[in-house]
Amino acid sequence: MSNQGFIKTKKSRSEVVEKRDSLTEVLKEFEDMIGLDAVKEEINKLIAFARLITLRRERDIPTGAINLHMVFSGPPGTGKTEVARKVGKLLKSIGLLRKGHCVEVDRAALTSVYANSGAQLMKDKVKQALDGVLFIDEAYTLSGSDPLSGPDKSGQEVIDTLLKLMEDNRERLVVIAAGYTDEMRRFIESNVGLKSRFSRMVEFESYDSEELFDIFKLMVRKGHYFLTEEAEEVCRKHIQWMAKQARDSDFGNARAIRGFFEQLLPLQAERIAFTPNYELMSNEELLTIELEDVVKATEED
Repeated sequence: MSNQGFIKTKKSRSEVVEKRDSLTEVLKEFEDMIGLDAVKEEINKLIAFARLITLRRERDIPTGAINLHMVFSGPPGTGKTEVARKVGKLLKSIGLLRKGHCVEVDRAALTSVYANSGAQLMKDKVKQALDGVLFIDEAYTLSGSDPLSGPDKSGQEVIDTLLKLMEDNRERLVVIAAGYTDEMRRFIESNVGLKSRFSRMVEFESYDSEELFDIFKLMVRKGHYFLTEEAEEVCRKHIQWMAKQARDSDFGNARAIRGFFEQLLPLQAERIAFTPNYELMSNEELLTIELEDVVKATEED
């Protein structure tokens, strides 16, 4: 089997140092992600395994076939897509993948109303993802069925094609299938081929209220905004309220927080626009979110 996806040549000392520095940088990005302690533990195990495999290949020590395909399960807005992107970067920095890019797809991108076109769509996406990661969001929807027409033939065609391409390109491709926990378990259990190829299950749990508030503050900083003390306290209480309302798997976690943050911005802009002589405001004043803005946003919720 071809190993063209791996870097097998012996490296100079400078190349080894450069690779180590690159890995350290990406690892820091990963560790700096808010929460996800259990996920980080699982990915660190993957990294340890990948580093050893890479070293053995560089020394021409036989390793046999390897399988790094994974299932990311859990509620929405818990960082599955972002972690998938970082997995690609991590495996590239280790030297296991040449590119480490992440191609993101869902059912809409992989199925078609036209007969036999689903297989070609999957082939195209896998070709784009070679030497990197193919991330399939809500993968369980590929094995759905219709009460009238029965099993989804288009989705099954895509799954069958994926299984073959995973086997044919196991040295050049990491596939990460993602979705709700129960649905993904049923999806994997429904097909012997899926069960044998997806050997790693990584569970993403909902964020707690403090983690959600930290995510909110990070969004504020990245947007170059500021919060007054009063506004920050009301935001904290509102996010605690949001977390308490999340009694089912449909709660958007970080997506819900993003929605709340984006809800604040036009309200803040509207207040400033109706402030006399707002053109004379300082940069900090133009970028400060006030209590008034937050109160209006929480009232809309």
